[in-house]
Amino acid sequence: MPARIPDRCRGLDLRHHLTTGPRTGDRCLRHSRCHRCTQSGQGSTCWSRDPDPPPAPYRFPGVIVPTSLSTTVHSFLSRHLPIDVPRYIVALSGGPDSVALLHSCSQWSSGSSDRPKPEALHVHHGLRGEEADRDARHCARICAHLGVPLHLVSESIESSAQNEGTSIETAGRDTRRRRFAELCGSRSTSMVLTGHHGDDQAETIIGNLLRGCGLRGLRGMEPLSFIESSQITIARPLLAIRRNQIEEYLKPLEMEGNEDLSNRSRAFRRNRIRLDLIPALQLENPDLVSHLLALSEEARARWTIESKRIEQALQQVHLSPPRISLPRQCWQQFEGPELADLLRQAVILGCGEEGGLRREHLQSLVRLASGESRSAMVALPGARLAIRCGGWLHIGPDPTANHDSPSWAEELDPLPALPCQIEPGSSLVHGGIRWQSLVETSLTLRTPQASEKVPGRQTTVEETLRCQGVPPRLRRHWPLVFDASKNRLWFAGQDLDPLHSAAPVALTAAESATELELSYHLLRVLTPRSESPPQPPAASEVDLQPTHTG
Repeated sequence: MPARIPDRCRGLDLRHHLTTGPRTGDRCLRHSRCHRCTQSGQGSTCWSRDPDPPPAPYRFPGVIVPTSLSTTVHSFLSRHLPIDVPRYIVALSGGPDSVALLHSCSQWSSGSSDRPKPEALHVHHGLRGEEADRDARHCARICAHLGVPLHLVSESIESSAQNEGTSIETAGRDTRRRRFAELCGSRSTSMVLTGHHGDDQAETIIGNLLRGCGLRGLRGMEPLSFIESSQITIARPLLAIRRNQIEEYLKPLEMEGNEDLSNRSRAFRRNRIRLDLIPALQLENPDLVSHLLALSEEARARWTIESKRIEQALQQVHLSPPRISLPRQCWQQFEGPELADLLRQAVILGCGEEGGLRREHLQSLVRLASGESRSAMVALPGARLAIRCGGWLHIGPDPTANHDSPSWAEELDPLPALPCQIEPGSSLVHGGIRWQSLVETSLTLRTPQASEKVPGRQTTVEETLRCQGVPPRLRRHWPLVFDASKNRLWFAGQDLDPLHSAAPVALTAAESATELELSYHLLRVLTPRSESPPQPPAASEVDLQPTHTG
């Protein structure tokens, strides 16, 4: 049975008696001393201006012990807010969660002149008419009361959703993040705080489960999310705080948040989860939300370990967004759910976002990578295609899909026909690549002929390119280089003796690439790797002597 909070400490919210670690908690629970009290023994008085940040909550196995909202926010700011920035941004919707967050942030920042100061941002979405105008006025009153600068911006989310072909929720999120980045840039900061709380986290986890998530989705929202595209960090200090704690926090302050009436609409999945699904599940277990928050903590800890392995493995990929290629050694140490997580991260790394990936897509990718798929390719959402070829797995735009970029056939039309000549010291552009002659003789550039073999080898050019992971539709366009005698062959991807590996040409990306996919794979096979993919065996009885460079 937990120890009773000493009566002499009841003048302050001192649930830290139940949450501090053994260093101070044991003595405090024996009524010996309170780490927030000025004296020991009976009759000691509590004071609230502790210059040191309060200790982190102690977590019993499987249980997150609640702490006060102000303690949580102040501790979060002390640990995570950069000390070299003069200010930070608080996203203010006008609801109870963001109002409580802004008040607590203002309270913390006013405790010392050296601490960064909060500024609020309110985005008027133009969706709810007078109700949205009311929220904007409410935010202005709150900020005036707290002495916090308010940045108010307006944007039509409905128009953005129509133009981008996305949902209202997605358009609203993207708009807010864009506005976050713009304001951070103009105000010389990089930290944005939002009021997402524990009940929001539970809704997020259940929503991820309904979509068929794995370990990554069980984490829910991260306390700190770095947005690489905009170089800002979105912080969520209230993820361990419940909705009822926020309401209790606001009561004595005589402050309130406006309710967004659209939160009552069952047209949105998140609302149905909050209004219908969670209450039904709580009939079976009233502690549902607490268990989901504990699950999120455990999933986050496990994901931290797994993500380090994934990050290390992805160092071996060839990347040129929106395309990414994984050599076999990148994924061969992974299997099952871990392989699915690796491939998901590869898609995000190459394409910039998940783009509607679901469990069934990841399962298809796992079968493709492990060689269990009957097909050598898998169609992915967003007009993307995954192809396994040789020892490589390629993920990128589907050249046959109907999207904004030109099709593969259209990209080929304006290119010069092969064969063509490269005169000494000159260059030409073919396949999105500039071919620069390095020798004192003319060079001929042409594509492979049917069943053409590599000189000095028993394998064909087709087989060599397959082992290098060149997709089938590109092999007939793959440029080969001949010298003037036409009996010395070189091409990107040819496995030469290390002592005779000099090429007669230098390849660099051209300024205006037309054959995007061909240029991507040409540069990929020329990129040095610590471990090369499988190659056809060389003929030991023939010494291939490529043209010497000048």
